[in-house]
Amino acid sequence: MGIVIDDEYFEKLAQTVIDGEDEECVRLVNEGLEAGVDPLEAVERGLAKGINQVGVDFGAGVIFLPELAMAADVMKEGAAILDAKIKEAGEKRMSHGKIVIGTIKGDIHDIGKSVVAAVLQANGYDVVDIGIDVDIDAFIQAVKDNDADALGMSTLLTLPLMEMEKVIIRLKEIGMRDSIKVIVGGCPVTQEFADEIGADAVGFDAQDAVFKLDGLMGVNRPIASAG
Repeated sequence: MGIVIDDEYFEKLAQTVIDGEDEECVRLVNEGLEAGVDPLEAVERGLAKGINQVGVDFGAGVIFLPELAMAADVMKEGAAILDAKIKEAGEKRMSHGKIVIGTIKGDIHDIGKSVVAAVLQANGYDVVDIGIDVDIDAFIQAVKDNDADALGMSTLLTLPLMEMEKVIIRLKEIGMRDSIKVIVGGCPVTQEFADEIGADAVGFDAQDAVFKLDGLMGVNRPIASAG
């Protein structure tokens, strides 16, 4: 008996993200595609719904960092399959803009940045994740190569914080600062620090990053309930 594409299917797909079940997610995605699911709908009603709920639960202290990281990995794995199908069909997933995101030079932490990237993608942003320990030139080149609308930089460490300012200074030097929004985040990053280095916003968690980037990009969306 084939899979039925209905509300229950999308709920199950969302639940795989919430539960961190990558194999089940891939199975449901592939079986759904075989049954004719719209890959755009699978992203929006399934994966995005799941990762957004994870973000709400994390903010409320219901789940913790390991569960958050697992959910982000599942989201990315499922989205990669669906995005490939979208491109094959010649469609373009709705995008509010393109953001390059990475962890700054001197920091090899990946989890927080990856969660933010997954949640931004789930909320309609085209995300280019350039990884960890990213130096100034790599950030600048990625922004140029991808014609990015925004740049996101993160760190969990205090020592390399000023790398963020150096990137912003370089953007000014090459005349690109006015054409790109810069959002920063991570445990040691405060609003005062963001203001000091000239960033446009600070995201205090993944959901806040979406909210702040929406504001910078002029995106208006309905306020989702946590229930």
